[in-house]
Amino acid sequence: MLTPRGRSARLGLAGIALLVLAAPAAYGQSAEESEGAGRLLRKEQTPPSAPAPGSGPVAEKEAAEQAEGAGQAVRKEEPGVHLCAGCLSTLYTDQSKGTITPYGRVELDAIYSSRNNNPLDPGQFNGYATAAGKSSNASATLNPRYSVFGIRADRTDGKHSLTGVVEVDFYGQTDNAGNLPPRLRLANVKYTYNKTSLTAGMDWTPIMSLHPDLIDFSIMGYGGNLWQRLPQITVRHKFADNVEGLLTVMRFERGLSAIQPNQQSRPAPGSNCTTPSFANANCVFNDPVQNPYYGARLGYTGTGRWEGAMLAGSVAYRYYRSAPIPGNTTFTSGQDINSYLVGAEYVIPLGQKLKISGELGYGQGLGVEFFRYNQELNFTTGKPVRTWVGWTQLSYAHSKDYTFLAGYGFDNPNNKDLSGSLNPATNPNTQYLLNQRMYVTAIHPIWADFYVGLEFQNLWTTWTTYESYSGQQYNISFWYNF
Repeated sequence: MLTPRGRSARLGLAGIALLVLAAPAAYGQSAEESEGAGRLLRKEQTPPSAPAPGSGPVAEKEAAEQAEGAGQAVRKEEPGVHLCAGCLSTLYTDQSKGTITPYGRVELDAIYSSRNNNPLDPGQFNGYATAAGKSSNASATLNPRYSVFGIRADRTDGKHSLTGVVEVDFYGQTDNAGNLPPRLRLANVKYTYNKTSLTAGMDWTPIMSLHPDLIDFSIMGYGGNLWQRLPQITVRHKFADNVEGLLTVMRFERGLSAIQPNQQSRPAPGSNCTTPSFANANCVFNDPVQNPYYGARLGYTGTGRWEGAMLAGSVAYRYYRSAPIPGNTTFTSGQDINSYLVGAEYVIPLGQKLKISGELGYGQGLGVEFFRYNQELNFTTGKPVRTWVGWTQLSYAHSKDYTFLAGYGFDNPNNKDLSGSLNPATNPNTQYLLNQRMYVTAIHPIWADFYVGLEFQNLWTTWTTYESYSGQQYNISFWYNF
């Protein structure tokens, strides 16, 4: 027979189990990304925000309590609860209020391509566009993979606030028809106190964080827009209501499979690691990129007559030593690689209904962290590749029923840096000398949060083999944000 104490402990554990099952919640795309990376009016599902610290009836009640506590809300410490073997956590709930909000998007994209318009990610062949490939075979598909589900958990005591996020879509490792595995998009926690916030976990790239609004899933990747979702530690601080700066440390998680073609042969003494692979236990943890990116961003948002305007500058840097590329015996490895990025973002209102936005950047050795897989090094010399990237978009909100977009982007690597670059282990349509894209988009709400979008894209690509191609892609998309 359970004692009152034992009964309370079991009830406590049951409550914790229910809380864990409910999961921390996701808030969709960041504020910067809701202006892009997904679309105007097709903004990724944004659930109701938590009450701002210092506002609402909860804050008023706490203000009275804090008057007797030297500005410190009295928080009763609850008994510690064992959440896992070897870990002890103390929960605080007495002086804070929390919410859990599920959200998501159901989407279907009808896509027609005049040729292979995704040669840079063939595993997702018909999912989105990246470049105009060599194959001229046309294709079409109905793609549901950009459907999203997320959960967001908010907690505040009127002074401090926490937001937890978990979000998935269905762009798994491969495009296997009828089997669409989920993929983690976001998993982070954001702690805010006063004018400073700390974000830890997987979130959108905090630098160069403005994105175009086109429907295509690639968000102009390889076409001038630098973006990604990465594990990171980011500290933001508001110097004024319209001036915010941040410092970040970010990179892809370490993996046994090659996110990029470089795998580093660093065998333990006495081991044999001539062919890095999953099957060879002596070759594990051979990710060649040892350091994360260190980055900073300073942004200004306009007020008064400049309301709606935005100007920001970003910088990032990382050092690593290059590693051998399996299957490519001509690649020169073991070189010191200095990867860097300098860029600017802007939004310029041209009236109440019209605005222009975009980015311009210059960098060296920019690869997977900026959705530029296999573009960072020369496949023969092993030296880093410099590039100019940029995009611009004209947005016209004709009425509450129609929004129109037109945009152009480019990724223009230094041709001398790519001279002689050829990886015999990959398709020759892997690195390009110039990749350009334009798009025209129309968005119409059918009813409530149910939308339809029409989009046309034209892609022009010149490959390192000096072959040039042009491809067209047509999208009709339906989505429902909930």
